[in-house]
Amino acid sequence: MQTNKLTASALLICTCVIWGIQPMFAKFVVREMSPIPMDSIRYTIVALTLFAMLAWRGEKLLPPRRTWPALFTMGILGVCINNVTQFTGLQYSTVTNFTIIATLTPIVTALLSFVLIHERLHRLQWLGICSSLCGALYLLSNGSLAAILTLSFNIGDVLFFTSQVAWALYSIIVVRIIDDVSPFAIVAWSGLLGSLTTAAGAAYFGHFELPSLLSPLALGSYLFVIFAGGLIAMIFWNKGTGIVGPSQAAVFMNIMPLVGIICGVLFLDEQLLISQAIGGVLILGGVYLLYGTSVNASHCTDILMTGDLSINRSKYLSQSSFFCSRLQRRRAFLF
Repeated sequence: MQTNKLTASALLICTCVIWGIQPMFAKFVVREMSPIPMDSIRYTIVALTLFAMLAWRGEKLLPPRRTWPALFTMGILGVCINNVTQFTGLQYSTVTNFTIIATLTPIVTALLSFVLIHERLHRLQWLGICSSLCGALYLLSNGSLAAILTLSFNIGDVLFFTSQVAWALYSIIVVRIIDDVSPFAIVAWSGLLGSLTTAAGAAYFGHFELPSLLSPLALGSYLFVIFAGGLIAMIFWNKGTGIVGPSQAAVFMNIMPLVGIICGVLFLDEQLLISQAIGGVLILGGVYLLYGTSVNASHCTDILMTGDLSINRSKYLSQSSFFCSRLQRRRAFLF
């Protein structure tokens, strides 16, 4: 048992280090390649690889017809909006800001779950949401009251925040179809539909431009983003989470902003500002308050690991944001 836990810890640490490093490599790529073709090609490759894995495992490839609208919407949210805004934002802002703002995902998911499916939130959870949103606002404004009053925010940071909203909506839709489609099939189909739609729309408006040749640094970085961040890390995360459970695994996610900040400072000559430190502390503190008052983790583990959703529907919906925030981490940074 102890050996299994050590193995799980090693897998989860490797995963979060990969996801923490990934924005730096993505920044190297967007210097030479437009975010739209970068995103479309990436998810086409990821989707085809996952389809091959599903076929090898003998799983059904074609999802039920009733899930197609949800999968298409998830493709638009996950690929077109979430990833394109992330990669475009990296052209205007820093890796440090991206990794800090990315920690807002469970907060945004909980808030949207409250608005859209009327999930109940306790007082401490509301306090956590307020703390994280204040931290995000402080980070977006660079600690300037004038920037808040005049809405003079860095466009890259605004795009980062937009990507988190899109991912939260994606996660909420996952809850509605997870009992009909396997997790790998959801990623594969939504990724393929999203990448094809994004490419078609960009080509129609004349914005799908491929670079003639990528430098060795950009090409190597792109391969890392596709295979290390998109496939290897996901497999590691699933294996580690299967051993220790999603609640304990979520703790390892705190490694990501630390790794991202270190990479930004060491390799991209970024500076860690006081506003970034204060904003990061407020955001992570809010996430802690949200998790600290969440529902029992063992119930979510049963759903995640067995796929058994044969539970009371109202009880299930009341726990959806907690489930979403855990579930998205099985596929975090795939989108």
